[in-house]
Amino acid sequence: MFDISLLYELKKGNREAFNGVFRYYYPRIMAYTASMVEQKAAEDIVQDVFLYVWENREKLYVSDGFHSYLFQSAYTRCLDYFKKNLSIEKYHSHTYEKYLEDYQNLLKGDDSVIEELSVKDFYRHLYELLEHLPAQRREVFILTYIKGLTAKEVAEQTRMPQRTVESHLYLALRFLKGHMSRNDYYMLCAVFLSHGTYA
Repeated sequence: MFDISLLYELKKGNREAFNGVFRYYYPRIMAYTASMVEQKAAEDIVQDVFLYVWENREKLYVSDGFHSYLFQSAYTRCLDYFKKNLSIEKYHSHTYEKYLEDYQNLLKGDDSVIEELSVKDFYRHLYELLEHLPAQRREVFILTYIKGLTAKEVAEQTRMPQRTVESHLYLALRFLKGHMSRNDYYMLCAVFLSHGTYA
């Protein structure tokens, strides 16, 4: 679980606290962002998010909603990225922008939409899909997104390199996105965000 005291130390300029926040959230923000843009762009966006956090640490509002702030920041930068590249792939970018806007509206509390989603069927489908993942990838996903371990903790527990853990997370999320309906993928994002363990 995330130690919120790290945010208070980060606000004071503690570099180790920042590193702790980075280690915990980086794989989650990276997997979320890489599910929407190509890998290189995702890396740039996520680095920019954390750079902004560090440079504006004194203004940081410490709360349990910090994770939502990070995902919101990544979401905004994804929109900016699509707008800048609209002339290159106009139709493709427009489709993604519409997807992001729909997703953002859901996160803003469209309870009627959430209520229409069957939580029971969602979890049944999620675990059915997880059964199709390679055993290691499934284990990494469950440990990170469901049990809330950091990528470093997962690496230590599974005895695999941290970069391998992060790669498994990215590939697992990409697989789920490709095999879920749009509503189920929204639900996946909403559940992880509400628990502070996303996406």
